[in-house]
Amino acid sequence: MADKILVHTCCADCLIHLVEALEEEKQIDNTTALTLFYYNPNIHPKTEYMERLNAVKLVLKEKYKDRDIKLVVPDYKPQEYFESIAGKERRCLGCWGLRLTKTFEYAKEKGIEYVSSTLLGSHYQDKEAIEKIAKELEDNDTKLVYPLKEHNHSINRGFYKQNFCGCCYSLNEKLHDKYVKKSHN
Repeated sequence: MADKILVHTCCADCLIHLVEALEEEKQIDNTTALTLFYYNPNIHPKTEYMERLNAVKLVLKEKYKDRDIKLVVPDYKPQEYFESIAGKERRCLGCWGLRLTKTFEYAKEKGIEYVSSTLLGSHYQDKEAIEKIAKELEDNDTKLVYPLKEHNHSINRGFYKQNFCGCCYSLNEKLHDKYVKKSHN
């Protein structure tokens, strides 16, 4: 069982799902020190970025107030996201690679052995592709921790929840599905 873990965190709902899954699998427990790494230059617009960050803070305050959790919020630099996807056939691979690379680098810098990501608990993401990227980043100093099976999670309420991954392309796709496809049916 991990005593300390760095968790790349994209939103509150995925954080809750990941923590619950890791606890159910006995990979962590309520004494595990969690450092949440809110590195998400892909989230657009900045108001969406702030909504998600504030939801994470609310969940920490209300659901995890008795836990040892530190929140790290690097500077919001969307240009890093756009640079990471430039020329990529699948933009998501560049985005995941960027965020996971920064997470593993931070873990190494701070001497945190175990790393996870809420991306691995999200139903919006390609978990196999994310797991492959993360496993390529593992080394002797940092190890990936993630749910080994699917979990049924309760529906969380009382904080902001989104219905897209966060990037401007995903937002456009959702809006297109909502307004354009709907009007053609």
